[in-house]
Formats: sequence, C-alpha cells, structure tokens
Amino acid sequence: MQIDITIANEDAAGRNYLTWAPVQGTVRLPDVDGGDGADPVMVTLSNDKPEVGGQLEFAAARDQPRSASLEVVLPPDGTPVDFWVAGVVGKASSADGDAVIRVAKAGEAEALTSKAVMVRIRKNANQLGPAERDRFTTALAKLNDQGAGLFKDLREMHRQPVALDQAHGAAGFLSWHRAYLLDLERELQRIDPSVTLPYRRFDQPAPNMFSADFMGQTGPIGNLIFSATNLLRQWQTDGAPGISRRPRFNVQNAGAFVRNQAMTLAMGGLRPNAIFDTGTNRDGFDEMEGDPHGNAHTSFFEWISDAGTAPRDPLFFLLHCNVDRLWALWQWWNNRFDGTQPNTFFFRGSATSTPATEIGHNLLDTMWPWNNVTGFPRPRNAPRTPFPSVPTATAPGPAPRVGDMIDYQGFLNAQSYMNFAYDEVPYGIAPRNA
Repeated sequence: MQIDITIANEDAAGRNYLTWAPVQGTVRLPDVDGGDGADPVMVTLSNDKPEVGGQLEFAAARDQPRSASLEVVLPPDGTPVDFWVAGVVGKASSADGDAVIRVAKAGEAEALTSKAVMVRIRKNANQLGPAERDRFTTALAKLNDQGAGLFKDLREMHRQPVALDQAHGAAGFLSWHRAYLLDLERELQRIDPSVTLPYRRFDQPAPNMFSADFMGQTGPIGNLIFSATNLLRQWQTDGAPGISRRPRFNVQNAGAFVRNQAMTLAMGGLRPNAIFDTGTNRDGFDEMEGDPHGNAHTSFFEWISDAGTAPRDPLFFLLHCNVDRLWALWQWWNNRFDGTQPNTFFFRGSATSTPATEIGHNLLDTMWPWNNVTGFPRPRNAPRTPFPSVPTATAPGPAPRVGDMIDYQGFLNAQSYMNFAYDEVPYGIAPRNA
C-alpha cells in the first residue's frame, strides 16, 4: 500500500530539519478513482528506530500533548490528514537523517512507508561526538576560506566602532547577537545542513573543546595548535594566519571567571528555584552583558578579550551561543516570549511608542546591517543585507526588528519560528508557568 507523507519547511533537496517546536505534516493515501468502494485505513505514526538516533513525538494538533506514536484514519479518496511532529527533548540527532518517521497499519509491524528527518539542535561543545565536531569545524573553515570567504563580512559587522554601538550597551544586545549567530549558522548550513552552532558553557571546564581537534590548544607563545585533520589549522583573518588566544584559567578543570548559570538565571529579580515570581525588577537580566558575558571574554588574553578583535577567533561564536542559550533558558523558565510585556524586554519606555533608548535597541527598531540603513547614527555601510532566508523557517524576515528575535521557537506565534533550539531548553514554558 502506498502512503504519502510530507512535512512543512522542506529544504530544496526535500530534507526536513526539526527542533523541539512542533511542525505540521500530512499523511495520505493516493487518490485511486476517488476512493470509490475503498475503506478508510487506520495507520500509526511512530519512531522507526526508537533505540538509536534522534527521536520524535507526534500530535493531532499543534497545541495538543505529543506522544511517541499517533493513530490517524486516512480517507480512501486521498484527502490528506494533518499531524504535528517535533523532536523529543534530550534525544537530538547526531547525524543527518537519523530520526525516521515510520507509518504502519495500526496494530501491524510492517512499515508501509518511512521518512528520514533530523532533530537538529545546538549542543554543548564539550559533549559533541567526533563526527559532529568535525562537521562543524570543517564548515566553519570553508566559510572562512583562509580569509577570502564570506566569514569576513560577519567578522566586519562586529568590529567597527559605530557598529559596536548597534549591538552593545543597551537593550538590543541580546536580540542583535541572536540574529548574528543565526546569520552565521544559516551560512554554515548552506555548506553542511547537518551543522548547528555549539555553545561553550563557560562556567564549566571544557577540556574536549580546548583541544587540537576542536577549538585549538594554546601553544607556548599564545598561538593555537591544531591537529592535522582539523581544517581550522588553515585559519586566516585580516591577512594573518593562525589564532591568538591564552586562557587565564585552567581549561582542563575550571570554568571561566563568570557568574555561574544559576546566578545568571536569578538575575532580574526572578529566582530560578522559586515557586512563583513577581517580576519586580524588569531591568535585571540584560546586565548579564557585563557578567557573565563580558567576563567570559576577559577570562582570556589576546583577540577574544576585545570586542573589536573577538570575532577573529572562532571561539567568539561558541561563547555568544552560550549567552543566547542562557537568555533562551531564562525565557523558558520565566515565560518571557511576549515582546509587548515589560518583563520580557529590558528597556525603559513604551513597547509601541517613540524610541526610548538608543537607535537599534527599541522593540520596533530594525537591526543593522540587515536593514541596509546606513549613515549616522547607523554605520556607514551594511556588509550583510538582507537577512538570509531559508525554506526550513519563516522568521525572522529580511530586516528583523529587535522584538522579532524574542519568540524564536514560535511558541506564541508559529510564524516566528526560526528553526533553532538548545539541547537543554525545552519548547514553550517551564511547568510552573504552564
């Protein structure tokens, strides 16, 4: 029996990349003579390989609870039946296509059809497997292309003095860097669609990451040493080969000099272990730009310690991926996805009226450089415009606004879905706020 199964947001090659957020699919029988004389068929959707690879869960509607299997009745006339599918938190893929949807007649073991997908999730860099690690470093090296590739535009965005004002020192810091990381990640996925940005959890040791096979081992004069198989050994920026970085802490058994995760999540008057919170201090969490973010940078000597040179070091993007993960975790714990609410976004003034702070830092401000707005008080040029679109997601659009980056999983609005998620940050809100 032939069964057709499709999932929204396929890429150009017909592949699907899922996260923890539910995505709509359809399953149908082929229309044979209008289904005259035929009976409906009940089928079960489930994981084809429940012991290995990424795992999936299903529901009949977007807002219904999901489970490991779903029974649906297929009309004989070929009318498609909707379902929703998402990755199971804690069971992400490690390879492209290792999560497989299995469709079988209800109660029968033999599959009628199957569809391979990937539960593509940002993970802790120190816990990546060798194949995941190597795919990431190879894609990043190719994007840089020994200083001649597209990476130079992304580096340039962060180094100009006026550009720094567009991304730092005010409320838009978190939104701008979320967009910045997503821009880079989408370019890496054009090279290898199985790649995501890993994060460097900087309050914990990361010996696997600070190695010659990954982000480099510091040599005697501060230049990084890479293994023969790591393409980051070819790294060049600004016409100079190599990467300069010296940690001020023991990377084998210590974290950086930063607030730990629990302390960071407690910022803003919101206690991570409280039964309830009142949200009394709305300006607290953005202070994480100083600590842990700033302290994570200055826990090193050389490039990564200075905002103008930090993006020359690939570690910069793993560091900022953890900043974004902490924000995402704080959002999940405190139910902060609605950009119109004062405790969601950290600025002084109305969410819908005239700007209350520096340009580029209000909810309705578009963000440079993707908006292609130049001239004072914006920088003189815009090296990245428009924001790259992808078939796997509907957001954030060609000229994202500060507020557009908040509901990144499409929890409140499915059209806000950006097709990225973190291994330890579930979809939606914490149970205490549900």
